[in-house]
Amino acid sequence: MKKISIVWLRRNLRLEDNKPFAEALKSSKKIIPIFIFDTTILQNFSNPLDRRLSFLANTIYNLNSELQELEGNLLVLYGNSVEIIPKLIEKLNIQTIYADEEYDPENVIRDQKITNLLEFNGKSKLELVCDHLLLKPGSIVTHKKQYYMRYNPYNTAFKQYLRKNCSCIERSNYRLDHRLVSLESIDLSSLNLKIINLNHGASEILNQIGYTYQKDNIWQPIKAKNILNNFIQNNITSYRTNNTNQNLLYLNNSSTISPYLRFGLVSIRECFSKAIAADSKALITDEAIGKTEKEKGWIDGLIHREFYASLLFRFPNTVSEEFQDKYRNNIPWEKDLEIYCKFTEGKTGYPMIDASIKQLLRDGWMHNLARTIVANFFTKYLLLDWRLGEHFFSQYLMDYELASNVGSWQWAASCGTDMEHFVRMFCPFAQGRKFDHEAKYIKKYLPNLENVSAKVIHDVHFSKKYPNYLTPIIDYQLSKDKSSNFFKQIKKLKNQHQTLLSK
Repeated sequence: MKKISIVWLRRNLRLEDNKPFAEALKSSKKIIPIFIFDTTILQNFSNPLDRRLSFLANTIYNLNSELQELEGNLLVLYGNSVEIIPKLIEKLNIQTIYADEEYDPENVIRDQKITNLLEFNGKSKLELVCDHLLLKPGSIVTHKKQYYMRYNPYNTAFKQYLRKNCSCIERSNYRLDHRLVSLESIDLSSLNLKIINLNHGASEILNQIGYTYQKDNIWQPIKAKNILNNFIQNNITSYRTNNTNQNLLYLNNSSTISPYLRFGLVSIRECFSKAIAADSKALITDEAIGKTEKEKGWIDGLIHREFYASLLFRFPNTVSEEFQDKYRNNIPWEKDLEIYCKFTEGKTGYPMIDASIKQLLRDGWMHNLARTIVANFFTKYLLLDWRLGEHFFSQYLMDYELASNVGSWQWAASCGTDMEHFVRMFCPFAQGRKFDHEAKYIKKYLPNLENVSAKVIHDVHFSKKYPNYLTPIIDYQLSKDKSSNFFKQIKKLKNQHQTLLSK
């Protein structure tokens, strides 16, 4: 049995049901858990007050406290992972470092660099374990061994796989006590590494890496388990889309577990297993219910997450390029900076859009239906580039995951994986009448409309009936007509592309 192994925590910031821990314990006498504030990743966090880093700092502090109860510690470092890992492994004479496998393009490249360096030295290796997703990309393929390009067939195949391979949702069981290395027993001073002091709380952790701690009463790491369990017990069966309550914006029946899943405070296996146990219809496929969309449940959202992650891994160029090559860098999006800025400030003059943006800016989150309405407005009414919208969301969403965000924005722009729906324009006023009929959601985030009737707020002629609100950044009817002509030209582009391919 190997002496000591490292478990490199990344998107799996928990001690329970953690596959890298489970794998390391099979062949290691002792384990050193580490976390790295990677400077290449931190470059994406330009806001020194970013609430996600405060959440992360709280998580790390709590995790270290849990490890201390088991007579261990979390070693937290700051720097470039590609430089840190080889130094650490050589100094501590480590044979294997275990980590959860990441599938975003830049992370794949980083891990390959580390693997190459370790192989060149010939003494150690990086062992990657699928832990952030339920199934490794490529696990669900067609009978021709090709990746699914459409979500619905993927969903069906995924559920069929789960019914036949139920062991994949079983939790990893192990004990960490007496298997952890105390940091007091190792000396890393000669490596000139920046080691983060965890003794003085989350605020001091962030100070050491150049960020400022922000207290957050909405997103707290210790809530993770309770939020998941409460949702499973109280809301999961009513989550299905044949129950209108799921999409009523003011009720907020969403699970809100996504930020905790993003950081790995809950395991994806636990989410799937509890969803299946609590919902008798969880694994029913579209074929079994006549291809209807009315029976989609919470588990389908989890599968959608797997679908987008799988496709981005297979087609890494789509992180910044349209999935469909006939549209790739060929759509002449508008470039109106003033309109874009007003959109990002929640000052469009359209209450439903503005309220949704205010929720994002204030809470670091947005209801899933609101995300769809906002992205549709951005790409179909404003005719702005989906990449700009994707980037804007990436700066604020607590649950931001690259693959899901890119996939969702491309879907909204009709250039993604699923069938094009250029004519699908969600009228913000009609959506408000349907899903926020009393305007409770809108008034929550736009208190200046508190005394305005819902009927007026949801009227297409709202700006005329209530001129005291912001002037709309676009004329509703003119933008509809412009969008129709715009996407007619895109369809011509598609037809021209198909003609060229047929020659």
